[in-house]
Amino acid sequence: MIKLVLSWFFKGVVMGAADAVPGVSGGTMALITGIYERLINALASFRFGLLGLLRQGEFIAVWREVDGAFLVSLGAGIIVSLVTVLNLVQWLLSTAPPVLWAFFCGLIVASLIMLLKEHRWRRVDIGLFIAGTAIAASISFLGEMALAVTPLTLVLGGALAISAMLLPGISGSFILLLLGLYPAITAAVHARDLVTIAWVALGCLIGLLVFSRFLQWVLARWHDRVMGFMLGFVLGALLKVWPWQHDQQWLTPENYVNLSGQPSWFFTALLAAIIGAALVTLLSLKTDGSGLVKSET
Repeated sequence: MIKLVLSWFFKGVVMGAADAVPGVSGGTMALITGIYERLINALASFRFGLLGLLRQGEFIAVWREVDGAFLVSLGAGIIVSLVTVLNLVQWLLSTAPPVLWAFFCGLIVASLIMLLKEHRWRRVDIGLFIAGTAIAASISFLGEMALAVTPLTLVLGGALAISAMLLPGISGSFILLLLGLYPAITAAVHARDLVTIAWVALGCLIGLLVFSRFLQWVLARWHDRVMGFMLGFVLGALLKVWPWQHDQQWLTPENYVNLSGQPSWFFTALLAAIIGAALVTLLSLKTDGSGLVKSET
């Protein structure tokens, strides 16, 4: 059990680090580490009926129904990551972005290869896979909006961001960037503006309760079709993590240096990509004989 809890914790650390980067999705990390469906089911298990059980003192029953050990372990990893890894992530984004993007690129590419081999493909899945790729790619290159920072937009932004985080390939922080709310929310976190944070948290709570139930519903009815669609989202996400990008252009390392005026960090980025790919194996607690990740459901 201790080994399992530690595994969930470190998967939470990876999810938290991913969510700290605009363009990388914690949902992608959950999918490639085999905990996606368990996470959705655990989140969707929260309902008003649990309040009655709590009033009756049925704490153990509630803990089991919401998969408490899993959620607490995963949540602890996410929180620790956001508190500690966030500073490293922000430093890399400002000083050596190709290294950070290369790490996530290696992580996603290696995982996607595993997941594509594992999926039971039908003809309809190919179309859904292409559609998912196209939608994720389109979202990646949307122009930024400029919403006014109000309680309503903060709640809306929180709901959309947390819903996006549950989808592989779409970053919650990237959605906040598109809405023009990311700077205000990050400033509020640094300034400990509890009012602004509370409005965003309310939106996140609403998004979690509603969207997790929707995802659970569609997965229960069209599991393989939905997963094929989501794999397309993961492929589309690669457009956002290509290491050498400038002004939304894919560049060679040499052109990146010429256009951005920054070093390419080529060999360091290559090493980071290899580490990311290797980490996929370490994060896979349960594998079959071929080493493919199995979902923890």
